[in-house]
Amino acid sequence: MYLRFLGITSIALLLSNCANMNESDCLTADWQLIGFEDGSFGKNETRISQHREECAEYGVTPDLATYRKGHFAGSKKFCTTNNGFSQGRQGKTYKRNCPEQFETDFLAGFTDGQTLYGLKNILNQRTADLEDTYKNIDWLEHAIVDKSELMIADGLNRNQRIVIRDEIAQHQQQQENLYSVLPELKYEFENALQAYEQGREEFSHYLLTD
Repeated sequence: MYLRFLGITSIALLLSNCANMNESDCLTADWQLIGFEDGSFGKNETRISQHREECAEYGVTPDLATYRKGHFAGSKKFCTTNNGFSQGRQGKTYKRNCPEQFETDFLAGFTDGQTLYGLKNILNQRTADLEDTYKNIDWLEHAIVDKSELMIADGLNRNQRIVIRDEIAQHQQQQENLYSVLPELKYEFENALQAYEQGREEFSHYLLTD
């Protein structure tokens, strides 16, 4: 619908999104297009205050009614159930930027997306815990081997060998402690993975991409 408004300059503005308005932008502003751009990128309608501030020094005042018309159309594009899910799944926050007419649909998807986001975070944490434990076990194993070789090396006195022996015993105890928690970590990881996969299945009606 709004493609007829988009010339080359306007497309560049749409893609940049975050660029501040300069004198040329203010003097040639299409406030309906700018409102549409802000709305379609999920910017709150109050963003017009920033445009007003940027254009004030050039003697330009935004057309609020025209901006709101474009913003409403852009918000309709942004505030969909599918996009709400996408925003929630990315861990983004909702800043009440959707008009009342679209908010219910957006929040329905957003809530589902937040749920899957939480499940993925738990899975990531359980995965990291398990991987860190295996890495620590592996590091201790190498340390034990290295110190065992050092303990029988030439040139060490009795006290030095005792110190190394105690260090080996300490590493072995640490390794045993890590092995003892592995079953629980595996169990938590498997539960987190199952919960995440179930979540993906439950929300498979959305467009899921990894």
